[in-house]
Amino acid sequence: MSDLGNGLRILAGIDLTERSRNAFSRALELARRPATSLTLLHVTSDALPSQVANVHETYATDVMRDLSGKAHAEGVEHVECVLARGRDYETIITEAQKLHADLIVIGTHRPSSLVQDMLGTTADRVLRHGGLPLLLVREKPQGPYASVLVAVDFSPASARALKLAVENFPEARIRAVTAYGSTRRTLLGDDAEVREAAAEARRLALKGFLVEVREALDPKLATALDRVEPFVERGWAEDVILQAAEATKPDLIVVGTHARGGVQHAVIGSVAEWVLTEAPCDVLAVPPKR
Repeated sequence: MSDLGNGLRILAGIDLTERSRNAFSRALELARRPATSLTLLHVTSDALPSQVANVHETYATDVMRDLSGKAHAEGVEHVECVLARGRDYETIITEAQKLHADLIVIGTHRPSSLVQDMLGTTADRVLRHGGLPLLLVREKPQGPYASVLVAVDFSPASARALKLAVENFPEARIRAVTAYGSTRRTLLGDDAEVREAAAEARRLALKGFLVEVREALDPKLATALDRVEPFVERGWAEDVILQAAEATKPDLIVVGTHARGGVQHAVIGSVAEWVLTEAPCDVLAVPPKR
């Protein structure tokens, strides 16, 4: 499959912490859909001494077997456990490509050093180099996502992000948020009429964007898209997204990503990576469709 929905191929990264157990629980909730397969992946650092790595993998095998049993008990028929050695993000990407995975699910991870903080966490690196939808799970699931905030910048990636949100969470309350201008610059000046004109132009653009996405959806989901609530605010995109999250308290933020590499991306990052780091809830980062 090339998109989310029934028949998903899900790869869940398991690092044996409580954070990854939350990720497992969310992956399990998604894997209950018909014809969906779930692969649990644990990566042992190849920097560990051989004897230590062997002991670690013995423990990891027991944990993975327990999680696999829980998945089967919850009705997930296709469950596989994979143990590998290497760098976590590289191995996650490699295994996802082998599986032709549709979605990577991982838990939050705190940077262990200033250098890692600058260059990105495991989630940042998987997002940057993997080219697959990535679900970063912060909270222990309390059920299906009920409130979803979708960031819109009118790009193909954000169109896909909104489409996936509607297709996968049609019963959720979905809000589409977009930013215009910037509170940090005086491009629009302090004239209230000028600002309101810019806001109205953005609202009209968002309305047209929703119509475009509607045309790409299954007609059965048109009603769900019609219920999407627009949220237009002035400011930098990352600020507006986080302000909207604070105001609406979503369970999930869905954001499109953009292909950008090199040193600039590594040091400065992107809106999606900023949201991954700062969002108060789970985040689904969606790259453009290849």
